[in-house]
Amino acid sequence: MRWPSSRQSLVAVDCGARSVRAVQLAFGEELPTVVHWLNTESRSPVSSPASAGTAGAKEAAGTSVSLAGIEQFDTRRAGLLVGPSEAEYCLLTVPGAVWSQDPASLADAIRWEVGRRLSCPIDEAELGAWPLPGPMGGGSNAMAVAAQRPGIVSAIGSLDSEHMDCERVEPAALSLVRACRASALCEQDEIWGVLDLGHTGNRLYLAVDSTPVFARSVRGGGHNWTQLIAKELRVEPALAEDYKRKSGIGTDARGCRTSPSSVERLSEAALPGVLLSILRGPLADMLADVERAFRFVMEQYPRRQAGALVLVGGGSRMPGLADWLSRELGVKAAPAGSNGVLKITPSHPMSRTEIYSVMAGCVGMALGEGPP
Repeated sequence: MRWPSSRQSLVAVDCGARSVRAVQLAFGEELPTVVHWLNTESRSPVSSPASAGTAGAKEAAGTSVSLAGIEQFDTRRAGLLVGPSEAEYCLLTVPGAVWSQDPASLADAIRWEVGRRLSCPIDEAELGAWPLPGPMGGGSNAMAVAAQRPGIVSAIGSLDSEHMDCERVEPAALSLVRACRASALCEQDEIWGVLDLGHTGNRLYLAVDSTPVFARSVRGGGHNWTQLIAKELRVEPALAEDYKRKSGIGTDARGCRTSPSSVERLSEAALPGVLLSILRGPLADMLADVERAFRFVMEQYPRRQAGALVLVGGGSRMPGLADWLSRELGVKAAPAGSNGVLKITPSHPMSRTEIYSVMAGCVGMALGEGPP
């Protein structure tokens, strides 16, 4: 099917813990192009129920998310990305006839089973589900998502205040897998994942081809890492954040010391090794969670092997992290990139992995309006 060059997506909006991001794409005969995009980041967390947990969403109900800059988009159509802290995922076994029902009937059909597994009341959640590419060894044949309604309602209210009509709400699992499939350097039948490294927490999504098949929280988070660096080096958190973003982690931590008397003498060359030494424990916890998830899915699909891991979110920009994960996991790990996804020039900011990797959720949601 040929798509007219004037066909444009809605504005896909992602309200994170420290940022608000949005993108609109145009679809033509080739890869989509970027009509407009927005990425606002702050040093301190954004006051947003769309990025809070269950308690945070309740406390912040009615609080508006700042969408400064959204007026630059020349459309009223908007979509909202449901982030990691907003959604819970679970595996189900459902009759095949369920998939022929409309979304409301589908939600009713899975409500009781999903409700048994939620940490929040089922009455406060919006439900959705999709079929797996094949039944798992344990019998599961579907993946369900429950999104917390208070945060969604508040974020939609913020869009309304900017005269934007929210036409669609989508969980991050679907959007990120759609945006990152081209970055997963593995065979079509292999299991691959998207590791979303956020400010307050991490979430892993595993997929087979273009379908998410498993999701789990992963220990760690950018804020905790920054605080640990600041504590060990006895520096201000802002300087620790700069160390993390600019120096990252090295290949090994041999001979590194972090005593107060040695901090002032640290060179730029020594910092990556020092940070690896400081973060060794949290990194090991994150690695164990990722390995455990891959093993579980490989047990469910015995004929499939682990293939690749794609990094997104603010933490994906930390130098050395992708190389460290590649070495420790034994699979290719790399930040998400725009190659094979968008038609943009090398000078476009989103051609840089450090930009695309934080915009991937928005891009994936906008891609959902294009050709299959």
